[in-house]
Amino acid sequence: MLNVVIVGAGEVGCHIASVLSAQDHNVILIDTQGKKLEQAAATIDVAFREGSGTDWQLLDDLLEFSPHFLLAMTSDDHTNLVACSIAKQLGYPRTIARVKDNRYLNRTRLDFARLFHVDHFMGPELIVANDILKYMLSPGSLAIEMFAHGAIQLRTISIPDSWPNAHVPLRDLRFPEGLMIGLIRRQVSSDQEPLTLFPHGYDLILPGDEVTLIGETDVLKTGAEYFGAMHKIIDNVVIVGGALTSLNLAKLLEHRGINIRIIEKDYERCCWLADLLPKCTIIHRDATDIEFLRSEKVGHADLLIVCTSNDELNLMIGLLGKEVGCKDTIALLTNASYGSMFTQLGINFTASPRLSAAHHIVSLMLSGSVSSLVSLYENAAEIMEINVSPNSPIIGVPLAELGPMLPTDFLIAAIQNRGHVMIANGNRMISPGDTVIVLTHPKHVKQLEKLF
Repeated sequence: MLNVVIVGAGEVGCHIASVLSAQDHNVILIDTQGKKLEQAAATIDVAFREGSGTDWQLLDDLLEFSPHFLLAMTSDDHTNLVACSIAKQLGYPRTIARVKDNRYLNRTRLDFARLFHVDHFMGPELIVANDILKYMLSPGSLAIEMFAHGAIQLRTISIPDSWPNAHVPLRDLRFPEGLMIGLIRRQVSSDQEPLTLFPHGYDLILPGDEVTLIGETDVLKTGAEYFGAMHKIIDNVVIVGGALTSLNLAKLLEHRGINIRIIEKDYERCCWLADLLPKCTIIHRDATDIEFLRSEKVGHADLLIVCTSNDELNLMIGLLGKEVGCKDTIALLTNASYGSMFTQLGINFTASPRLSAAHHIVSLMLSGSVSSLVSLYENAAEIMEINVSPNSPIIGVPLAELGPMLPTDFLIAAIQNRGHVMIANGNRMISPGDTVIVLTHPKHVKQLEKLF
């Protein structure tokens, strides 16, 4: 169990506090605005302190809490850097700083991590830009994650209405070798929350399901095509909104030679983007004007990416894009509970800076025998990495015989043995020192620590 001090009760700080609290870690949330803390207290079971993360006396007082980490998550880079520097000088073991300015990540002249005593830098806008890029490299997928240094991939796809094998149980389907089904997400009715299923051999895959595939990276493309998700090359992209995420994404796409148009209604923001992105076309217009979208032939773009800070506006522009002919649309999403609604309305992929940041930070923090890598569907399932102890009772037992010892909502996906990565199957056995990648409900963490 970790003791964590989080500076900044904004969207990112509160979401990370919520995720850590749900995993029974002890959290103290600090902010200068008491109103923000009051709002957070209504939904998050953590302790609160009103004050500044740069107040050395406040941080000194919190040493009684025996903190393992200080997370500086305010929207101001300078505050975060100073907070981490003070914390380290006072004796906090590890610090993580949120930064918006990517120049702090450049070590060609100065090592800012060493200067400010920051163990890890984290930029939500850069992380989510990379998440969008991963989707673009695997069109048709709802989510993409990489594990085991890129050898293992997780990909969530939507099963098309033309799927012909809805009546065939999983055990009778002939999947490509090196691929397995990790999760099934099913919308039973419009007035109920979708079901998250940990599939077994007797389960069916139905049209409209969201299916999470896990397998070797080279196999996943074939696996997606098996379900009718075809590969598409993206050459022409339209981005709506001139936020930092848009800037980071455009820089990533420029290096790949992709034609980029950015639509932004604020003139000064357009000038700022034009200076930083000389290869992009910057258009000063309001993207809610459907006639403008038609005249600009936005519908002919391979991909429309909506990156404003307003969920409702992102949805509206995404739907307008579909109206003018866009076949593939991505939208930024602040409120993750809107995700299923966006999907139902035809938004192909949603990305959230705060969710991406939380996943990244939690994976950095939770080291030991069981480490959380990625949380799925608002913590309904997690991808975890487990180091196998020499005393584990499951060593040397074929995976097919482990059923009675494991929870039903649990799946061993891959085994890393001396640098070699294997997709799990019934004949595999676990050895001491292996690293196992599993998919499980988060409530089983303590049970898994004992088992492995």
